[in-house]
Amino acid sequence: MDPVSLLAAATAAFNGIKKAVEVGKEVQNVYGELSKWASAAGNLQAFINQKKETKPGIFERIGFSKSETAEAFDMFAAQIQIREMEGEIYHMFLYGALNHLGMEGYREFIHMRKRVREDRENLIKDQMRRREIFLYYLGWGIALVFAIMLAIWMFAEIADLFIGINN
Repeated sequence: MDPVSLLAAATAAFNGIKKAVEVGKEVQNVYGELSKWASAAGNLQAFINQKKETKPGIFERIGFSKSETAEAFDMFAAQIQIREMEGEIYHMFLYGALNHLGMEGYREFIHMRKRVREDRENLIKDQMRRREIFLYYLGWGIALVFAIMLAIWMFAEIADLFIGINN
């Protein structure tokens, strides 16, 4: 997805938060809207921070739908809007509908977000490490099977040689 559509999803979720606060819905509904916004904002931030690691094939034609300036501006504008939304959510914790949680609640929310991010990064690193170990042992297993097959073939050839000499 492009940053514009990801930003639209984040903005829609943020408007849902504002509407839930204005109408005075239950705290659980506000938390649900916050969760939707956090998911959309996280997807947008991941898109902005990601490195383009997928390389096109050797003979694949390369084309871009936007100029580099337009793409950079879209990402920059999206990042600015996400910061502004985060600022408004901070304001909600201190003075708005979530003021019963106060600054301590906001700090706890930020701490939990950081912990979840670290857990996910550790999970990804662990998966990559396990994948490397699997491929390492797979390579050695294939080499071992090949060596055993080669040894059996050589033993069979030597046995045929000796059987042919005795006849």
